[in-house]
Amino acid sequence: MSVDTFVSSSPFFTIVVPCYNRADIVLDTVNSVLKQEYQNFELVLVDDGSKDNTREVVATVTDPRVRYFYKENGERGAARNYGARQARGSYINFFDSDDEMYPNHLLVVKEFLDQNGQVEVVHTGYERLDGQDHVISEVYEFKESTNEVLLHDNPLACNTVFVRRDIALANPFEEDRRLASAEDWELWVRLASKYTFHPIRRKTFCLREHDGRSLNTIAPEAVRRRDELFAELIKRNPDFARRFPNRTGQFVADRYTFISLTLALSKQHRAETMRYLWKAVQQDPTVLWRRRFLASVKHLL
Repeated sequence: MSVDTFVSSSPFFTIVVPCYNRADIVLDTVNSVLKQEYQNFELVLVDDGSKDNTREVVATVTDPRVRYFYKENGERGAARNYGARQARGSYINFFDSDDEMYPNHLLVVKEFLDQNGQVEVVHTGYERLDGQDHVISEVYEFKESTNEVLLHDNPLACNTVFVRRDIALANPFEEDRRLASAEDWELWVRLASKYTFHPIRRKTFCLREHDGRSLNTIAPEAVRRRDELFAELIKRNPDFARRFPNRTGQFVADRYTFISLTLALSKQHRAETMRYLWKAVQQDPTVLWRRRFLASVKHLL
């Protein structure tokens, strides 16, 4: 399908890219999207209150599939929700502005959907690269179902997941700033409580590690606020309790031990570390034998 044809038709995919002060790299991301083997898409760039010249840089892009929107800063969850509301595609993919989309990213998903019907949620795989383009890890196969894996960890980079538009609009990202850096995991768990995640075991993009990534810079107090909120959201989620009976306590206990280990490693919050270990045991006594609980205790000694 040509770009000219696209202008008068509805795209199948909407790629939503939130960006904040990314003028120096946003064109690299845009160009990687425009090189897709499957061409029936639109790219919605949501400028989340940038203070640099992101607007001017994006204005140099002439491809009609690229749509730019500016909003006041509200963190990535709010920017993604804003982009989803502008979407015209049947499926929405939330992509980060500092990663590279491989040319097969959309094609492998379209081929899967053609064979399996328009399922609610589908995800691909990816690889993590360091600053010298060396592969750190590859993430595209799990021993358990994705729904089960999400109860223990979040291996799904946001770029991985494609959500049918009606599902995405009915299940927006949590916009509370305290949840920043886990807003995607919280949404995936919420979706996994109602739908099946369908995996495609193909690598379709690379996630580049750098010092500015939010997960590399989060402070212990931010971890405490984030995971306290995450735990509360899970406890209040009736769909989670129905889909994963008797697992709420385990999930919440794991959030508390993540907090306790982060605090223990800081060597500055002994009393708080002990309090979260006790909260974890109250939620799920079996947490006593899990690795993160034992590591927290070790760093207290």
